[in-house]
Amino acid sequence: MRLSTRRRVLLELENIGCLNHIEVAFRPGLNIIKAPNASGKTSLIRGFTSMFSDRVPASHILALDKVNGTIRVQYDMGIYERNFRRTPSGSVVASGDTLPFADERSFDACVALAETGVVHKITGGGAGFRSYLESLSHGNHYSMIISSAQDLANELSRELAGHGFREFDTLPLLLTELTNLHIRRDLAKEKIRNLETGHEAGLQGLSTDMGEKTSVLSREEAHLSGLKRDLTREEEKEQQLVSFLEMTDDSAKVASQIRDGIAKSKEKQKGVKEEIGKQTELIGSLESEIEALEDQLEQEKERETQQLEGLKREIDHIDKAIILKEEEIQQAESFPPDDLKYHGRLVVEVRSEITKKIEWLEKVIEHFQEEYMRLMTTARLSFNRNVTKAFEELNLKGFENVFLDQDFALHLVREKSVQQPVETLSASEKLTISLVLMLAAKQTFLPDFPFFIIDELTLSYDPERFRKVVNYMTKRVPYVIVSSLASIEAGGLQVVYRTQNAGEVVPEIITS
Repeated sequence: MRLSTRRRVLLELENIGCLNHIEVAFRPGLNIIKAPNASGKTSLIRGFTSMFSDRVPASHILALDKVNGTIRVQYDMGIYERNFRRTPSGSVVASGDTLPFADERSFDACVALAETGVVHKITGGGAGFRSYLESLSHGNHYSMIISSAQDLANELSRELAGHGFREFDTLPLLLTELTNLHIRRDLAKEKIRNLETGHEAGLQGLSTDMGEKTSVLSREEAHLSGLKRDLTREEEKEQQLVSFLEMTDDSAKVASQIRDGIAKSKEKQKGVKEEIGKQTELIGSLESEIEALEDQLEQEKERETQQLEGLKREIDHIDKAIILKEEEIQQAESFPPDDLKYHGRLVVEVRSEITKKIEWLEKVIEHFQEEYMRLMTTARLSFNRNVTKAFEELNLKGFENVFLDQDFALHLVREKSVQQPVETLSASEKLTISLVLMLAAKQTFLPDFPFFIIDELTLSYDPERFRKVVNYMTKRVPYVIVSSLASIEAGGLQVVYRTQNAGEVVPEIITS
């Protein structure tokens, strides 16, 4: 490769696209690449573009039947080389240098190919340009941070909704249930104490009643014994009197007295017998009452035993429920020891950490959303100013205003404030809008990028309009490169140079 002046850019391609080997030079001003179809114009432009942008895939640059390819550029006294290699799997990898002004954004702002974002969008009738300005203004970095932070916050929120944290959310309910179990156990114990105290008092009352009845029974039985003894004495007395009467003369006065004594004794015996009957009946009644009291005392003792056993069973059941509830609470308070992430840590601590992370992420999202809106608003306003300036300086007829609204939708305003949809534009107007938008983007975001490239987009272009656009470009861009279709008779690929107000110049020697 020959040495160049500081103003020339020398480009050498080997095995790039359909070009085996070629050298060309670009000079400041307008560089027109002329060649018939399938002569390598697009291969040359794609190869040169790969020196400052990776937007064109390496597989689209290396020749299909070659293993290796090389691009060399001599620019501003420096030589930069990029190599392409086809791997055994068939993929193509690139390595080496890029030009010092390399910038991924330059493809969308400074390289007008059919696949360039703006050209493709305008020719396809699209009118949304948020992502375009995001990429050029680096707003996509903010949106990626916002999106990543939001994804992480969502992931952490989903984690908080996980099983371990759901169990922890039940902790207040579990603690309430545990408290209720302790209250139930305390109430059961209180019932046992009250039952034992009440039953002791009841049994004591029954025992006292039974003791009193027993004492009365003893007294009445003693009285009955006394009556029986009295009866026996009276019967013996009657027998003695009968014996005396038999031995006494019936007419004697004493016999009459004995008969009176016998009658009195019988009368007395009768009274005693009646009293004995009553006493026997009273004793029987007392015995029945004592027996009833004994039965009631046994029943009370049995009932107390049953109630106490029931309460003790209830307490035992409650104690088991308390143990299980405490185990549930322990499980809810901590992650399992075999948990891969938190293994045994307290859930409340982990939850606090995650909550703080989410709060921090929300602040990050809020900050970058504000920065994003500020950046995108500034980018849109600057872009609109440069679009308006371009249309004013180009003095293109037919459009009163072209701008992006707050939603980054493109508005095309004809004369008399009539808006026109993008898809209804002519092919030439679509290309004009595309180039003006790209120039505005370059001036807004890449003012120092030295190249603007147009590849075969002029076939349906109004020549006068194209001349105005190119003149506008050459005033603002050091190197303007345009590929143009030439007839077969014109020969192979060649580069024609034009400067402002100058005609054609002799092209550099081209070898192929």
